[in-house]
Amino acid sequence: MSSTSEIDMLLELKKSQERPVSTNTLDKYKSQYNYLTKTNNYTGDWVTETGEKELIELIKSLNIKSSGRLGYLNVLMLIKQLKNQPVNSILKYRDSLFKENDVDTAVKIKEKQNQNLPTYNEIDYFINQLYKEGDWIRFLYNYLIFTYALRNKDANLEIISADKFKKLSTENKINKNYLVVKKTECELVVDNYKTKSCYGTKHIKIRSRKVLKACQLLGDGLLLKKTNNEPVGDTELSYYLKLYMNQDFHLTEADYFKINLLYIQTQPNCINRLNELCNSRGSKSIGCIDKYYNLCEDN
Repeated sequence: MSSTSEIDMLLELKKSQERPVSTNTLDKYKSQYNYLTKTNNYTGDWVTETGEKELIELIKSLNIKSSGRLGYLNVLMLIKQLKNQPVNSILKYRDSLFKENDVDTAVKIKEKQNQNLPTYNEIDYFINQLYKEGDWIRFLYNYLIFTYALRNKDANLEIISADKFKKLSTENKINKNYLVVKKTECELVVDNYKTKSCYGTKHIKIRSRKVLKACQLLGDGLLLKKTNNEPVGDTELSYYLKLYMNQDFHLTEADYFKINLLYIQTQPNCINRLNELCNSRGSKSIGCIDKYYNLCEDN
């Protein structure tokens, strides 16, 4: 039996299940498994042949953050489950890692909160200037990411007319993102994003005249392209997406999200707007976000 048979079995299972795991996740599973195999000189189906206690000690020995240890532990647990072996001790250790990760994340978010980020109005002005300057591509992805709290991957989309979109087969709509251009509005159809397995395809109505005009001027085609007109891969997006930047800041989509959240706290109907933003982002509940951002809290 080959040394990778147990990981190959896991990968095949995850590919064939009702909701297949993304290629990126499968690659990560294999990379994590191979790293543990090589660094510890394991051979054969070593996870299957190793007890829970020893596997837990192996993960504890990794000099990485709790979030990283959770990833490695998850692969080991999935293989154990695949082989119908007990995982009670692993689950118990995983719970302790979840708690540790919550603390680490809260500290990280708190540090982020203390940054003197640009205001909502500054970002809004910046995006409007992109429109006035006719920088249609940069305007579109900045507007969409900022207004709807999208992640980078969501903005890796194709602009398409409503007529052409209707003619697409169901297969051509799977794991792809489209900005559908209609007569008086646009619709963002996002089927390739981080939390799709939890929330399904996102449909976002966009009634901005500026967005409609920018789409009409750009015409059908990929929003993001390399210089050779090749599509931009999801792992390359941080290079191709130019959000707000100056000598002090080079903002990310997470920064845009935080600026939006802090602004919403000052507005009427705070909870309703937060719900809308969570839905368009494909995020967890407001309660989860509040845990890290201290939303709607008196200052």
